[in-house]
Amino acid sequence: MKYVNQLEHPHLMYKAGKPLDYDFYLRYKRAADASKFLANLEVKPDMKPVTLGTGVSNVAVGGCGLCCAVMAADRLTPNSSFALEDALDLAYASGGNAAAGTDYGPFAPAFAEKMNYDWKGTASFDEVDEWLATGGVCVVEVAGDRKDGHIGVFTHGWHFMLILYRRADGKYAILDPSQTPTKYEEEGRKGLVEVEGNMIYASREVLWEEVKDFDVPFYLFRRK
Repeated sequence: MKYVNQLEHPHLMYKAGKPLDYDFYLRYKRAADASKFLANLEVKPDMKPVTLGTGVSNVAVGGCGLCCAVMAADRLTPNSSFALEDALDLAYASGGNAAAGTDYGPFAPAFAEKMNYDWKGTASFDEVDEWLATGGVCVVEVAGDRKDGHIGVFTHGWHFMLILYRRADGKYAILDPSQTPTKYEEEGRKGLVEVEGNMIYASREVLWEEVKDFDVPFYLFRRK
């Protein structure tokens, strides 16, 4: 099973996206301020229109979703040639490339079409379990630190990981594309997941706390 760590690919840059104006940032900031999550977005009155992806993000910074797609393709399609460069191209072509990472709303259906997979977005753990049990995989979007003091178990911001299967004890086997030797030893995280090499195992309860504020945290894929 291929493991891809985004931190090893700072040289791969996101392609240029669509120009976004100051009004976009105002809307984004209002949404961030109203959310439960910490916001680090600085909005300035003299901010000029920018183009997402022009050097502001690379795979090491925001490529977790792309790494998950490459690993999913390897899992579902043995000897898959789908690489990070292909994922970057697809993110751009589908409109799924963003300043800080990948938007799976447009990216997921484009990825499924390219790889000839069935796919579905859901918030249901039961559906996740059904797809995993029938040969599928799940790309999960998790949130991070919250304004109530909660420390994100898997990330301090937003992050994608790949769920491969559910173990007999109910814990999910996960590949985290930003794993480091000390990531799960941090205060607020230690003891909440099991780490075995590149694989981590997390309970439904731990995962739920990190996905519960997303409308669609799970993106399911399997071969047709």
